[in-house]
Amino acid sequence: MSKSNRRAFGALARRIGSVVIIGFITSVYSGVSSAEVQRTFLMGFTPWLYDLSEEAVDSTYSFINSHSNIISHHLEEGVPWVEALENKSFHPNMMWEWKQRTSKSSSDLKVLLSISPLNQSRSGLADYRGEFTHMAMPAAFQGKRFNDPDVKRAYLNYAEAAIAHFEPDYLAIAIEANELFFNSPLLWQDFVELYIETYSALKLAHPELPVFFSSSLHTLNQMRANTDDAWSEMSQLWNYADIAAFSYYPFMQYPLDLNDPVAIMARIREHTDKPLAISESGYPAEVIEFPGLDHIPATERLQGEMLFRMLVRAYLEDYVFYVVWAHRDFDQLMSSAALPAYSLLWRDTGLLSESGKVRFSSNVWDAFYNLPMK
Repeated sequence: MSKSNRRAFGALARRIGSVVIIGFITSVYSGVSSAEVQRTFLMGFTPWLYDLSEEAVDSTYSFINSHSNIISHHLEEGVPWVEALENKSFHPNMMWEWKQRTSKSSSDLKVLLSISPLNQSRSGLADYRGEFTHMAMPAAFQGKRFNDPDVKRAYLNYAEAAIAHFEPDYLAIAIEANELFFNSPLLWQDFVELYIETYSALKLAHPELPVFFSSSLHTLNQMRANTDDAWSEMSQLWNYADIAAFSYYPFMQYPLDLNDPVAIMARIREHTDKPLAISESGYPAEVIEFPGLDHIPATERLQGEMLFRMLVRAYLEDYVFYVVWAHRDFDQLMSSAALPAYSLLWRDTGLLSESGKVRFSSNVWDAFYNLPMK
């Protein structure tokens, strides 16, 4: 790294306030070509709430509107299969949520919209969304495969309806698709057929809209026998994607090497030359209170340093956008919404604590967010 670049990144680190980060900059990264650090990517959050109160809703959107230039609407609570197939209106409860999302978001924000035909366990077809989320599949869709003509037609109609409402600048039409390859490999080719046909139809109708799928990067770093096969499948599917987008939670990868915890981000370029993006991310600031995971290193300082490493990598690779899942810890939501126990994995990944206290990671975020855009 040149002296001018060390000065530029060093000044940034001093604004954040971390000797560790200054040392990291000077010892690890090289090849930055500008003496002034300029941000090359959009930064934002999903409007994941920390509680169900109206105050929490307003506070969440207020934070996003003032600390972001992109908002991620992440919809994976099911698909209105029957209504979409018949081109009928979706349930008022569903549309109320959609309208709240758009009405609370600043019009200045770019919009990342993520929908998915996968269920949340990434093992099969998405649940039904009607009056409630995750409803039982209607009889007309029970047993249908990803490449069933009705599923294809319904999913394309659903995507078009979502586009019409959210008017996205970026559209993901499958969330963490590679996990289906791991969890239900016999369904993979059926999904690929659905995805490619949906992508092709949407690009024909909206040629200027970037359309893509996301993959979970942390699972591609695990000790799995078919990780290489998964990379190969992703590489082929990226022929039908405008961006290579990833969810990335470094604490979920194995092994986790704290000397270079985001090394896998540098490996992406071995498999694709598509523009890159992080569609969701996070690292806990407190020990994870979940069986078998309480050994994972987690402190406020480590969370901030991990975020810094990932943002610098996003800078070096000219990412399109970088999204953090939760702006604030959601201890209150865990209680009020009776979330499943596995939600503990992400509960303490906020840039703000459960009480709203500003964390070191929030300073890291603001330092990058306040950089001039290239």
